[in-house]
Amino acid sequence: MHAWGMAGVAAVLWLVTGPVAAAAGFDGVTLQIELDPEQALLEGRFEADPGSVEPESLRRFRLDPGIAVDTVSLGGQAVAYERSEDGWLELVRAPEPDAGALVIRYGARLPALEDARPGSGFLDSRGGYLPPGADWYPRRPDAEPHAVRIELTTTGGHLVVASGSRVAEESNGSEYRAIYEHPAGRALAVATGPWVSGERAAGEVTVRTLFPEGLEQGFGETYRNQAAGYLQRFSDEIGRYPFDTFTMAASPRPVGLAFSGFTLLGERVIPLPFIPHTSLGHEVLHAWWGTGVYVDAVDGNWSEGLTTYMADYQFKRERGEGREERGQWLRDYAALPAGEDRPHASFRGGNSGAARIAGYHRGAMLWRMLEDRIGAEAFRAGARTLYDEWRFREADWDAVIAAFDEVTDQDLRPFFAQWIDRAGAPALELTDLRREERETGWVVHGLLRQADDHDPWDLYVPLVVDTGAGHETHWVMLNGERTSVSLETSSRPRAIAVDPDWRLFRQLAPDESPAILRQAALDPDTRIVTLGNAAAAEVAPWLGRVPDIAEDSDGARILLGSHSSVADWLEARGLPRNPGAVEGDAGTETGPRAWTVPETRLVVTSGADGDARGDVAAALRHRSHYSYLLQEPDGAWRTGLWSQPGVWQRFDDGE
Repeated sequence: MHAWGMAGVAAVLWLVTGPVAAAAGFDGVTLQIELDPEQALLEGRFEADPGSVEPESLRRFRLDPGIAVDTVSLGGQAVAYERSEDGWLELVRAPEPDAGALVIRYGARLPALEDARPGSGFLDSRGGYLPPGADWYPRRPDAEPHAVRIELTTTGGHLVVASGSRVAEESNGSEYRAIYEHPAGRALAVATGPWVSGERAAGEVTVRTLFPEGLEQGFGETYRNQAAGYLQRFSDEIGRYPFDTFTMAASPRPVGLAFSGFTLLGERVIPLPFIPHTSLGHEVLHAWWGTGVYVDAVDGNWSEGLTTYMADYQFKRERGEGREERGQWLRDYAALPAGEDRPHASFRGGNSGAARIAGYHRGAMLWRMLEDRIGAEAFRAGARTLYDEWRFREADWDAVIAAFDEVTDQDLRPFFAQWIDRAGAPALELTDLRREERETGWVVHGLLRQADDHDPWDLYVPLVVDTGAGHETHWVMLNGERTSVSLETSSRPRAIAVDPDWRLFRQLAPDESPAILRQAALDPDTRIVTLGNAAAAEVAPWLGRVPDIAEDSDGARILLGSHSSVADWLEARGLPRNPGAVEGDAGTETGPRAWTVPETRLVVTSGADGDARGDVAAALRHRSHYSYLLQEPDGAWRTGLWSQPGVWQRFDDGE
């Protein structure tokens, strides 16, 4: 696959000299990269000394077939090599240790932003990106991670950032040069753009922003201050931040990507007011999980779940929103079609749909349940052990589990195994309830069951008793299909519930699981019923595709049209005409709206015209975890969940 759009060009690399000259005797790989945004040119030079780098590892390289190789030399003499169509460059023989430096010169013209295929690089006046895994330099995957220096030159007033720590930089008119070093780099990344630089110190770390001037003036200081706080927080919790610099750079793409020592944030993302206080912390934490401790994803990507739990979730928890966040994760899971359910181990990457539920939500709940089982201090000790033992190495699930096993006196492998390897989730119920008064207080008796009696889950279940003095949480081990429970309490029990605060990854009971709008986006077979002049393409901004037209009334569907046309269609089938008919608090505003019809797999989207319905589709991209979305007269969006009875079982006060 030709990721770069066209054949390479002759490499005439301007070697960095002066203040940013390469230090002599560097025992690793040196990459010298020149980027010319106006000409969209990449010119590169790879150098390694077989006297200090394992010679056998310098025989075979990954290099995208769309990048032209100009010369390969050893000790200044040309050497024979072969290139395959699938991206391998191979020397006829491995270099001898005393043969002198191996040098590969190469180059390419990169596609512009709008012409770049997913996963490939781009370069033009708006910015540039050389992504990890795109083989934009001669890679030795079997030798990674390894020490690397990246010496960069850009023109046209662009600045540049790369994997690792910035160790030097200088500007000379429109030309900019910088050196980055990584002690154990792999799958390196580079980004460039028409940025201005802002800096502040955070202890021994330099925190930088590389934003366009307008974004720097409006948001640079906020981002630097927030990042400094996150770096201190995670260093205290886990261990020292592994680089000397941390850079936040702007991208013309709407992204949030973490690399060793820097993160890329979309230019349209940066101004969003919640990003510095939420998503930025997630990207910073990847300096520990993902680019500090690398992921060996052979049995699944563990880092996104752990990062979500220790960053996004903890921020919510500290604001008193942890319970609602867990409930949202479980409602998303309840909306997932059975055929899309995936075990956590299947997750390799992806940030939407079933992949997000498997990797982020199921993963974060795994760590929430582990903390409940081993305690907060043991959890923190396990995280520190994992980082200490595996920094700049690839850790698989066995390594992760061993780190947490090491700090407890429990065998945690059975716990991890079921939550990593199994799809599905337990369904629980509490039956045969009665309460008994004794001289010393009260006892609640019951039978705790799980639905899967063929392969029951091993569970640590919270049962919460409501008494006149408050709520009491009792933890019960359930490792079979059922177990009898007897819970002692000093106050008279008024009600009891199984996991009312959603601390287990489980199937929600019908009385706690309202239909949500996301059900339509999660089902790949969702079809659409269009009324009047409505067009299926109107929902593409939400679904990311144009759904097929429904030819019958079964299955997951979206009903699309004007308010009156959808009301008539619904009434003819004995269904509520509008959201206000489902729940009075939902109202019947005249603005565009989307809502779920309870006890069906139907999502209704209506508005006066295609533009209004398109506004709903755009809003649903970030608000579909609710039962309804209504636009009020002032243009604001109002969201909510259909009310549910809940899981509390009340005792008869006449007993």
